[in-house]
Amino acid sequence: MSTETPKAAFIDPTTIAAAASSTDDTKEEAVAAASTADSVFPSAAEVIENVTEEVVATTTATTTSAISEVAAQNAESITQVAMKYGDLKAMGLVNFTPVGALETVLEAVHISTGLPWWATIAATTVMIRTALVPFIVKLQGNTARLHNVKPQLERLTENMKLAKETNDTAALARFSAQTQELFAKNDCNPLKSLMLPLLQAPVMISFYLALRDMANLPVPQFREGGIGWFTDLTVADPTYVLPVVSSLGFLAIMELGSEAGGVAQPKAMKNVMRVMAVAMVPLTMNFPSAIFVYWLTSNMFTAGQITFFKLPAVRKFFNIPQLINHPKPKVAAKQPGFMESFKASYEGGLAAKQKELAIAKDRENKAAAQKLRRQNRKRI
Repeated sequence: MSTETPKAAFIDPTTIAAAASSTDDTKEEAVAAASTADSVFPSAAEVIENVTEEVVATTTATTTSAISEVAAQNAESITQVAMKYGDLKAMGLVNFTPVGALETVLEAVHISTGLPWWATIAATTVMIRTALVPFIVKLQGNTARLHNVKPQLERLTENMKLAKETNDTAALARFSAQTQELFAKNDCNPLKSLMLPLLQAPVMISFYLALRDMANLPVPQFREGGIGWFTDLTVADPTYVLPVVSSLGFLAIMELGSEAGGVAQPKAMKNVMRVMAVAMVPLTMNFPSAIFVYWLTSNMFTAGQITFFKLPAVRKFFNIPQLINHPKPKVAAKQPGFMESFKASYEGGLAAKQKELAIAKDRENKAAAQKLRRQNRKRI
């Protein structure tokens, strides 16, 4: 076995002495080396701080990405609201009223056809207006027959008015019976003309309220359910094109004639309707675009319906009489003004007073003559 001791186990005394003599210089070098090491290699605190900042930044970026992803998923899920039957009811829109029933129909059409909301509103409008066509046909026939017997009806009405003023009950009963006979013979009645507003008013009001509520909620898909420049059906048209076009459609319908039968309206009524059409623009310009989609569709349908029922072949098919052109009534004499009426009244009063004075004087003359004759008889 070898007895040689490893070299590493012995320390040379000379080396120890040299090391001792150079301790101060070594310390300075060590300090300098440590300073250099500190400047090159960060401390543990700095390392921990840097690692913490990196972890926080990474975590923040990851969290932000996750939030964005969740927001996108939520937006996508919100966009899909009202894609299933019963969703509008869950939103509190559908109830047991005509408005709620219309909202149910809108939801059914939207889901079953897959149409965007603007097309859903238009399609539902056309569908409901088409369902009312049979009633419009009956109303047009009634209005046409009333128009054709207008001269006879006016004469009977004037006779009844005179009989009422003179308290002639027998004549009043006779003319009233003749009027009812005229209605029965021609299958017409003025009361039937009330059918149009009774039919259309609930539909118009229900559409307005339903679309207003759906836009104000709003139904999420309404925000992207429009077309062209009005993609958001929940807000007003910023260009004001929709209210202006709706007003023009209203004017066009008025000029075409009454929907009840194409009978021309009186000039005074037309002027009132023209003023209303102009006033519609500022009054409705803040309405949601969804309401104007209904109005525009309804106006187009009405204009087409009036034009369609003016065709002779169509009127013959539906047994609607052609309108008779009655001669225009004679123009009434111009009514006198206030001063003219006052002058005539004053002159008439003077004439009446003079007549009374002449009558009184004549009576006095007659009385004097009779007295004179009596006196002459007594003398005889």
